[in-house]
Amino acid sequence: VVESIQKSVAVNELKLTQIPHLDIIRDASLTGYGGTVNFNPTKLEPSTLETLSRTEILISEPAVVADLLTHHPLALKNLCWLQSTYAGVDPIFNQLLDSKKEFPAWRLTRFAGKFGPPIAEWCLARIISQERGFALTAMDQTKKLWAGSNEIMNYRYLSSLTLTILGCGDIGRCIARAAIAFGMRVIGYVHNPRLNDDVLDVHYTTDLKEALQAADYIVSILPSTPGTRGMLLNNVLSSCAVKNGGKSPVLLNVGRGDVISEAELLGALDQDYISAAILDVMETEPLPASSLLWEHPRVVVSPHVSGLTQAKDVPDVFWDNFKRYTEGSELLYQVDWTKGY
Repeated sequence: VVESIQKSVAVNELKLTQIPHLDIIRDASLTGYGGTVNFNPTKLEPSTLETLSRTEILISEPAVVADLLTHHPLALKNLCWLQSTYAGVDPIFNQLLDSKKEFPAWRLTRFAGKFGPPIAEWCLARIISQERGFALTAMDQTKKLWAGSNEIMNYRYLSSLTLTILGCGDIGRCIARAAIAFGMRVIGYVHNPRLNDDVLDVHYTTDLKEALQAADYIVSILPSTPGTRGMLLNNVLSSCAVKNGGKSPVLLNVGRGDVISEAELLGALDQDYISAAILDVMETEPLPASSLLWEHPRVVVSPHVSGLTQAKDVPDVFWDNFKRYTEGSELLYQVDWTKGY
């Protein structure tokens, strides 16, 4: 990200001179790389804390900032704007809740507008793999068996299936667009009433039970907010069961893992409310070795990689907002502290 920002300065219409002072923080307390950054705020150098104390604009990961504020509450006393390098900003909200603090005066913007296509690719790849039995074919190959698994001969065309999307923002619309390209019927579950999308041919509903019962596949893209945490708890997925009028769909989760507990997810599988779970996010990450999800025959575990931040994309989002910031305009993808996203 640092290298991408530095390189972009030379070609961007916003000159470096418009930023009075640019600091690239390199501190021994920060190790690893994007997605696997390790941060020990107790080992921050005094010079780094001094730099942070005068910072007006900060580009960083939400988890790093949350840990920083937990151990050094006044570290960002002059901050006006934090640009996240992730779409999810729940670590910051969790830190505020844990510390029982009021919402900060500084503005927080998500890294957004870039994740839709890669996450859509991941979801459709997983759906196709599930329907065509790619894992079974790979297993047959290791055993030198020609069509050894009968299941690979009994697949459905995507054009005969219904996809329900929980969370219909930018990413949800990209997934819908990809699914429709394969002829899938798409239902979008939304919290507030929304007119059906004639352009994308998406049927929107505020009725969660209706959305779940109609689905052959469910994709959750829900963020972690007070209104979405545990939304699929309390046997909500029982609506998916065949005996209750559902289709026992496959659940894909690329949003946040706390929409359902691991125990309830396993229960939904064991009771055939859902036929499989393909998970890119978990209730606890990294997923502990003791988790029963690892060895469940109808669970696919993916290490939160459906939509990784590409360093080359960060400058585009940042410079667009920096221009707005210097002009006093509304920032793109700004988080509403009262809503949690």
